[in-house]
Amino acid sequence: MTPFVVTEVEVDDPVVLRLRQDMAAEMATLYGRPRHGVPAEGIDPDAVVVTLLVSQGDLPVGTGALRRLGSDVEAKRMFVAPAGRGRGLGRALLEELEDRARRVGAPRMLLHTGLRQEAAIALYRDSGYQEVPVFEPYLEVPESVCFAKEL
Repeated sequence: MTPFVVTEVEVDDPVVLRLRQDMAAEMATLYGRPRHGVPAEGIDPDAVVVTLLVSQGDLPVGTGALRRLGSDVEAKRMFVAPAGRGRGLGRALLEELEDRARRVGAPRMLLHTGLRQEAAIALYRDSGYQEVPVFEPYLEVPESVCFAKEL
């Protein structure tokens, strides 16, 4: 198996935007509708701390970003494409995001997902995240689940 490589890219990197569009399509299929008004490919570039791209050879298989949310950081648009699943890439990406959060001095990392994303929920719980009350800007997003982890 080709090893995966994690690289830092710009928030508007075309490959990352394509992966975010794939994520949005998958979420719309899973939930039967878009979950909220901010498209998956949209993210405020001024709040982004880092955007990561995971590749195996020439194949882009995952992405994730961190954004500031007060003194904390939030993992945003974390996605592993079907071609990269089942190989531990999601866990490796989450650990890399946590490492980047520590580097910028964040005391805590936050996550938002949905009730139907059972694999994501299992990964977060297994990685030491605790469920917390739904926070802004997700209060009106149906089926929201939020997590936090002290870093």
